[in-house]
Amino acid sequence: MTHSMDTAFLQSLNIDQYPVDPHYARELRKIFGERFLRELRDEEKAELRKVTFAPLLFGNRSGSNLLTDCLHRAGLGFPEHGEPMSLPSIEKIAARHDITTFTDYVLFLVRRWQRHELVGFKISVSQLFDLTRTGLVHHFKDIKLLHSVRHDRLAQAVSHYIAKASGNWSTKGGESVTADPPYSAADILRFLRRGARLEADYHLYRTIHGVAGMEVWYEELVADTRMTIESAAAFLDRPADLTKVDLSGAATKPQSRQLNQEFAERFRAELRMTD
Repeated sequence: MTHSMDTAFLQSLNIDQYPVDPHYARELRKIFGERFLRELRDEEKAELRKVTFAPLLFGNRSGSNLLTDCLHRAGLGFPEHGEPMSLPSIEKIAARHDITTFTDYVLFLVRRWQRHELVGFKISVSQLFDLTRTGLVHHFKDIKLLHSVRHDRLAQAVSHYIAKASGNWSTKGGESVTADPPYSAADILRFLRRGARLEADYHLYRTIHGVAGMEVWYEELVADTRMTIESAAAFLDRPADLTKVDLSGAATKPQSRQLNQEFAERFRAELRMTD
């Protein structure tokens, strides 16, 4: 970054203007209390000025866990899994490593995961808006967004509804642990709307802050994993070890169930306005 940003202005905006999640922002500050932020030392600023920050934005059931695993395997400065900006993760990691300020927490993540002066991890777009308000990201050399998305938004919404309603977020073990939920067009619409807001806020962030972004499509990741990761590495301008990129070794697997297809087909049949 070649200039500083007026973070006081960003902090003065309401959620209709700058869409942070107020609950998240409030609870995050409770974790660290009065020592939420501290002034960066000159050597820390110099350290961050060498690093490109690559937030991986995502929505539920977008394939982001598969993408994170592949980026990690390729040596691109991403953790293997997890969401280090979620409140439970922040609280757990900060306690384990005796981290007393959010400033030190961000520095910890950068130092732990960066490779080739690049660091990235999963973060929701509302969390990114809040992180940007702190002023910490302004010290990075560059910011490049990756956005984990699906071409089939309806399939994503159906998957999200079924996972949320049943509590079955993974098919590990091969069997569902609770009964499948009933079909609900209203709930599927709710998750479609949620996904649309996330996509809109991704584009809003890029427009406001003038940063580069790349959509990484789930369908393309599954169809040609290495080419997709190679394209992401080219966007990030970093070398990638594609020999280790293989979905067969990933902790999570692409999921497809007959129930999902039935719900999507019924939704399309009931709401389609033309043949």
